[in-house]
Amino acid sequence: MSPQQHQPQHRSSSSSLTAHQSNSNSTSDDNTNTPPAYTFGLLTDIQHAPIPDGHSFTGNARYYRHAMEAAASAAQHFQEERVNCVVNLGDIIDGKCADVQRWGGEVDTKEETQSNGDKIISIFVFELYNLSRDRLAEKLNIPFTLEDTGDLVGYYTHLIENCNQNDEEHSSSSSMKLRALVLDTYDLCLLDRCPDSSHKRHRAHEILSANNHNYPHEENSPEGLEGTNRRFVAFNGGIDEPQLEWLRCSLEMARENEEKVIVFSHQPIHPDSTWPTCLVWNYDEVLDILRSYKDVIIASFSGHAHKGGYVRDEESGIHFRSVEAILESSPPIKTYAIVDVFEDKLVIRGEGDCLSDVYDIDHTKVKLKV
Repeated sequence: MSPQQHQPQHRSSSSSLTAHQSNSNSTSDDNTNTPPAYTFGLLTDIQHAPIPDGHSFTGNARYYRHAMEAAASAAQHFQEERVNCVVNLGDIIDGKCADVQRWGGEVDTKEETQSNGDKIISIFVFELYNLSRDRLAEKLNIPFTLEDTGDLVGYYTHLIENCNQNDEEHSSSSSMKLRALVLDTYDLCLLDRCPDSSHKRHRAHEILSANNHNYPHEENSPEGLEGTNRRFVAFNGGIDEPQLEWLRCSLEMARENEEKVIVFSHQPIHPDSTWPTCLVWNYDEVLDILRSYKDVIIASFSGHAHKGGYVRDEESGIHFRSVEAILESSPPIKTYAIVDVFEDKLVIRGEGDCLSDVYDIDHTKVKLKV
């Protein structure tokens, strides 16, 4: 994806932090002798391509070949840390892989191009510029849902297992049950949707036509759009009603089962956590649902906004973090994070350009009347 196209400067306000600020909602003491209840690896926007280094449309340097090396280094670190799981927030392979020779690459055959894609996928999920949803389901075992419209959509939940419970050194006495909830923010989109038969592509066309006067001739340009309306560009997407209903039901079930939830998506959901050009088209609908389950949801992590960003939602207390991209870290910098989940906080151990931080989760202690 190219979320930096036509980007304005990242905003800073009392309720929003840029990627170069620390979290004022952190707990003061991030050291503990108690093992975390869960630990997971986190990385995003590798966007590997077998081409020379280049730049985004706004001039940000991109290190295509180094990204694969950085991802492999992250994978090794995750293994050493014995994390419970690894979360990749999307954009594994850059869209330029579709025509590497045009961008200065030296791939001679289609098979070799595919081989590069297979290599990076084998290291670590959502790459619609290069692979269809059918292919992703086959390679990554993603449990896509086939909706009544005939469209595949990739939303699902996973109860994270504590793999270290029998390991005395790393085990935790915490009774916390932690669920990962993965959203498909390209549910409604132009990418990998049949122009003739896809209901969701037709909806995406209607949304862009109604909200962006540059569409379809300059479909990725927010030129002339103001504020959060800049999100209506073709490299973004939205979430359709069946997935929204599934989200409500999943969160309700988590509440009933006394589980805590971390939400993962490629596109950011909170308007103060990122540039407006990167937001989910109907972020407001999604945010309303999440706020209704603030006793359940610890945090929401996303990629897509390469320089990162953070806000703690004032209404709910939920933490919204856009994670810094691997792609735009110059060699030898390797950007990713390891996240420790404790009963009372999240500890973000950032590597490379990913900022470390500590987020208290006191908002989840308040029982809501439902």
